[in-house]
Amino acid sequence: MIILQIILGIFFIMTGSKILSGAMKKDFARLGYPPIFNQITGIFEFVGGLGMLIGVLYNVIALLSSVLLGVTMFVGALSLIFLGKDPIKKAIPAIILFLLNFGVFIYYI
Repeated sequence: MIILQIILGIFFIMTGSKILSGAMKKDFARLGYPPIFNQITGIFEFVGGLGMLIGVLYNVIALLSSVLLGVTMFVGALSLIFLGKDPIKKAIPAIILFLLNFGVFIYYI
């Protein structure tokens, strides 16, 4: 589980940073979200990624981070499918990340 947490932690720190930099601004606008949602999502992902790394030492932090990141990915997948009217295959990465975070949650519960 530690290897998965480290991979998820690094991944979400990187994607959170990318979102916070404004690189995905057009993607959020396409879904109809206000600009502040871009920053909120970036913060959730960055903090969740840090929490996943810290959670290697403190299991409760990994548990909480898995909830934060899992919910974020679940909402992201639903947004792509229903708001963006994208095919389900475009939401598969978010669905996989949701399931991986759900796995971390189940492991520590």
